Amino acid sequence: MKNLNHLIIAALLATVISVFAAKTTRAQDPAKVDAKHYKVEVENAQVRVLRVNYGPKEKSVMHRHPAGVAISLTDTHGKFTLSGGKAEERRFKAGEARWLPAESHLPESLSNKPFEVILVELKGGKEAAKSASASADDAVKADAKRYKVEFENAQVRVLRVNVGPHEKSPMHGHPANVVIFLTDGHVKFTLPDGKTEEAKAKAGQILWGEQVKHASENLGDKPVEVVVVELKAN
Repeated sequence: MKNLNHLIIAALLATVISVFAAKTTRAQDPAKVDAKHYKVEVENAQVRVLRVNYGPKEKSVMHRHPAGVAISLTDTHGKFTLSGGKAEERRFKAGEARWLPAESHLPESLSNKPFEVILVELKGGKEAAKSASASADDAVKADAKRYKVEFENAQVRVLRVNVGPHEKSPMHGHPANVVIFLTDGHVKFTLPDGKTEEAKAKAGQILWGEQVKHASENLGDKPVEVVVVELKAN
């Protein structure tokens, strides 16, 4: 009986701790505690994508982000005060993509100009996207001229894609992904069954993509540059 009571108490404590942790996480959600600077653009079982906009010298409040990928649409210079009190200055160049570990911080812009960042927060878990198997269909293998790996880890592979005016890319595959346009673009995608789809996007626009295989063509008269955050199975 005594052992049973101990088990019941332990289970209750675990439940209380879990509920408290969940409430604490929600209380530190940047989209809730600082809706002025953090807007949700895309959210599903795999990711949440935030558009981050700060005016000159603007400051946020303490909040938390899970691990993810930041893509800076402008030059960025900010001070980040961490939960332990330590402060760090960080700089991004326009178009730069960077891996960010999970972190609690209070950001402050040190720039005299506005800045804009796209933040792809990873959710993970059992519902995480399934990766396409490495094969000849892999975009980097199928078209190494246009698809370059920016960085890769156990959770994501980040590609920088540059396609010249009216250039075509051969048939290739992607796992589930987030696409961030760094330039305006008008692209045609041809699927394996011959069907075609067109996408027009402005610089800074975000597109969510399920696992896919396609060929692509830049229909515009100017180069198109995008960053593709490919998700891996967890």
